[in-house]
Amino acid sequence: MTNIRKSSMAKKDEGQRLELRRLDDLFEGLRKEMDNMFRPWPVMGAWHVPSLQNLVGRGIRMPLGDLADKGDKYELQLEIPGINKESIDIKATRSSVEISGEQSEKTEEKRKDYVFNERSYRSFHRKVDIPVEIVPSKVEAKMENGMLHVQLPKKYPTKLEETNRIEVK
Repeated sequence: MTNIRKSSMAKKDEGQRLELRRLDDLFEGLRKEMDNMFRPWPVMGAWHVPSLQNLVGRGIRMPLGDLADKGDKYELQLEIPGINKESIDIKATRSSVEISGEQSEKTEEKRKDYVFNERSYRSFHRKVDIPVEIVPSKVEAKMENGMLHVQLPKKYPTKLEETNRIEVK
């Protein structure tokens, strides 16, 4: 074998090794990202592993909400602008409430020299676990300015503690 041929083969081998090294680096970076996603971290004295739903669901809209204890009931407020109240589905159990909805729109504009079509689709899903047992048959909801207000009556009402305002010195 000639020196030129050997040199050519060596350069080809070196190029393939470089490509494999780049591919290894790419997968090493991906492996590190996956390890970081599933690595437990401390939350309030316990170790917490993020749920797959929270990781995968980043592209899915989950409305922001507040749950307030009012003694005899819980009040849940969810931000869901752009969804009609007729498109909302609420299911309550003794320990949770599941709220979902979807809405699609299509507009078409025709002119002499063009047709313009536009479509949009919105959906959301949220399940909220309730700390104490509620009465599903007495759950009430109303929609107001893009906010959904849900009243969740407790099976066993509790008395709220009085709170005293403390002045900071």
